[in-house]
Amino acid sequence: MIFALLLAQQNPWPVWLDSPTADRLFYKSAPYNWNIDRIPAFARDMYATGVGHAMAYEALVRGQAATLETKTFRDIDWVLHHPPKFPVDEGAISPTFGRRYGALEKVFDWAHTLHFQVIDVFMHPGWTDQQKEQEVDRLWVNYKSQPYAITGLPMNMELLDSQPYSGYFRSHYPKVNALFWGYHWLQTVNYDMLFRVSTKDQASQYPFVFDQYHKTELYKTDRPFMPMTAEQSPRFAKRFPEIANSFDNLHMLHDNVNDILASPGMSNLERDRQVKIAIARVLESQHATEFSGGGEPKTLHDHRHPDGLPGMGMMKGADEHSMYMAGMGWMDMATCSHCSIPLNDGPLWGATVSADGWTMSVRCPMCARDMASETPGRAIIRAATEDPNRVLILISDDEGNWTSNIPGVMFLEKFGEHPSCSEWSRAFTSLEALKRFQSTSAEYKDATPLNLVEWSKLNHGKPDTYRRIDKPNPYGNGDAR
Repeated sequence: MIFALLLAQQNPWPVWLDSPTADRLFYKSAPYNWNIDRIPAFARDMYATGVGHAMAYEALVRGQAATLETKTFRDIDWVLHHPPKFPVDEGAISPTFGRRYGALEKVFDWAHTLHFQVIDVFMHPGWTDQQKEQEVDRLWVNYKSQPYAITGLPMNMELLDSQPYSGYFRSHYPKVNALFWGYHWLQTVNYDMLFRVSTKDQASQYPFVFDQYHKTELYKTDRPFMPMTAEQSPRFAKRFPEIANSFDNLHMLHDNVNDILASPGMSNLERDRQVKIAIARVLESQHATEFSGGGEPKTLHDHRHPDGLPGMGMMKGADEHSMYMAGMGWMDMATCSHCSIPLNDGPLWGATVSADGWTMSVRCPMCARDMASETPGRAIIRAATEDPNRVLILISDDEGNWTSNIPGVMFLEKFGEHPSCSEWSRAFTSLEALKRFQSTSAEYKDATPLNLVEWSKLNHGKPDTYRRIDKPNPYGNGDAR
């Protein structure tokens, strides 16, 4: 096991972890940099996420842990609601922490750079989806070529969160931890908001995300586990599994460091040692010869993932066929969350539904609409159309009234057996496009085209094919919903 081998060495970490030099890395030079500013509210919220950890880490290393749930919480919360217009130098906020854990800051900063540059690429106007995806692939190669890179392999989350110190921070400082996990939610939910979505259709989604983030996600103290990228952006995680995994591994490293710095009874020397071990556990260089999808269960060699979703490591109590999601229960990530039929791949990939802080994949527009109706409040549906380059974005208000990014969107819905729902439930960019499809398909030539208002009034309820996975909550009472 890698961890055991590391401990057996005199210094169980790469040499650069002991280096005091400030050799940080910066953005890859490119025309898309800072495109995040095309949605100012989104940019400011993302810039503000760099502040919270820095404030908390500075308080912890200065011996001011007693202020975390009071003054420090208020300071972080104020910044999150009065976000900066420009990126923040975390070193200026946490100089004491930076002097002591400069190597850790290099790891964090390099991963955060990847966060932002991927966003910038997706928000770059004038590039095709193919060009954007090719550039994101290049960004990943550039990222992992550096010594500070975090592995893109799925890691066993239960193992990483089962260290002797694990859970101390979230149990003793739940309000501050909620803020941290809240902006990890924002850092993972945004990718499906942007991925293969026209730049002109991206900004309209952010008011929905903004409200969910500021009103709810920042204050959830009952989450059993941190938000995971594939839970919040499943389409992005399927296309870029290594990047999704690296983000989750980064956030778990944050959790480990939170716990190490907050846990009582450790000497400063032992804290320093544990931080370096936590970094080494997730580095790309420590897993370079390993591969996704295999390994020894519940060890650092465990790189298994749920069926059909290589962009997610194994969770507590999970197996390849099911995992527990807060607020949703046990889910099979390879099947439709509404009808339990295996998901589609290819141009007609189906749809996703975002509501109440979660995002789930479904097979067709009908499944998306009916699933959205099960949860009170606002929702977003992102769905395939007959045009592989045009994603349908539907946003509902609190009364369930839907608006569309495609003014003339039309729907085919000739209700039949759910195993074939992706055939008889489809979205089209225009009536002409729907009629062209009908002219080539005798089975659907007599189906009545539905406009958005007509389609939104339908609801077939929960299908008979839906199969609930009935297993105990592996987190006990951790999920209050």
